[in-house]
Amino acid sequence: MSDTLQQINQALQHKITAEIKHSGRISFARFMNMALYEPGLGYYSAGLHKLGKEGDFITASGLGTLFAQTNARVFAPLLAALKQPRIMELGAGTGAFCCDVLQELNSLGQLPAQYVIVEVSADLKQVQKQQVSQLGPELQALVVWQDAPPAEPFEGLVFANEVIDALPVEVFKYEDSCFQRLMLTSKQGQLEECWEAFPTAMEEQLMQMNLGLSDGYRSEFLPNLSAWLDSVTNSLTRGWAFFIDYGYGRPHHYHPQRNTGTLVCQRRHQANFNPYQDIGLQDITAFVDFTAVAEGLQHAGFSIDGFSTQGDFLVNAGIQDFLDPNADYREYYQLVAEMKQLVLPEEMGEKFKVMVASKNTDTPVSGLLHNRWQDL
Repeated sequence: MSDTLQQINQALQHKITAEIKHSGRISFARFMNMALYEPGLGYYSAGLHKLGKEGDFITASGLGTLFAQTNARVFAPLLAALKQPRIMELGAGTGAFCCDVLQELNSLGQLPAQYVIVEVSADLKQVQKQQVSQLGPELQALVVWQDAPPAEPFEGLVFANEVIDALPVEVFKYEDSCFQRLMLTSKQGQLEECWEAFPTAMEEQLMQMNLGLSDGYRSEFLPNLSAWLDSVTNSLTRGWAFFIDYGYGRPHHYHPQRNTGTLVCQRRHQANFNPYQDIGLQDITAFVDFTAVAEGLQHAGFSIDGFSTQGDFLVNAGIQDFLDPNADYREYYQLVAEMKQLVLPEEMGEKFKVMVASKNTDTPVSGLLHNRWQDL
């Protein structure tokens, strides 16, 4: 570990243990929030190289252009149905998706009036600006950055790929017909787990989910998901919201065999299940309960248009149309390999899900031919 990384790790651990010393204990959700987002020290706030082959993980848009181009083909007829539509992307990663989408929409003659990137990470914002600077002046002029969703009403699309999985989760254990909340204390500078009763509102939310869990079952949930969904979509007066992430509908998310939860950490393209190591230097995520996403979107005034695997969505939207067998064979086979990673069940095709919701419009969304409603 380099001196800089060690300093980040030690400074963040000191800040966490200092908060525990002051409060007595903190929730796992608070720990995860600090590990990922603490200003200047958290994983997404410390300027570390996170994405791509040299980072810790690769997202769908980091594989190449096919993911963005196919989504752009889905977006085009939706944008055409609106006046002065905007696209708002939450957490734009390297900015590759934004650039590839705008170039494809430009080729289709269906550019939005504006492309808004909502980004909380200052260093990722700089990476995105560098990427966007490679576009032509007309497309560059469409892109703006904001720290939060726009307050003014707009029509258009909200798009979020691998965003919900990085929201801080509460960890629970079901024991003796009660839910216990995971808390963290510190002993000689080392974090230790302990359990206590949930606040009433959180316990009631868990009880209302009717999970039917066995004794000792451990997992996670997002008590503030509905409020978060409302906050990122409430300025959208007419249009669609696209959420793509790895996860399951509730029956599969809280399946009896998944009794140790879904938390997973990533560093240097290696997964591990210990969030208390390399604090601030590794990503910490949890699989998404898409039933909770659907409930939150409906509470925010949306209708759920569809829930699909990423593989089905991209194939139904025509990803294969971008493969030209008459192209240079190296380019062709590179695109084939990229498509396989995106759509095959053993790659990203089954693990990642797509949820599309609409507000005040009934224009159909291509790509949703095979809905997985039974999984919700």
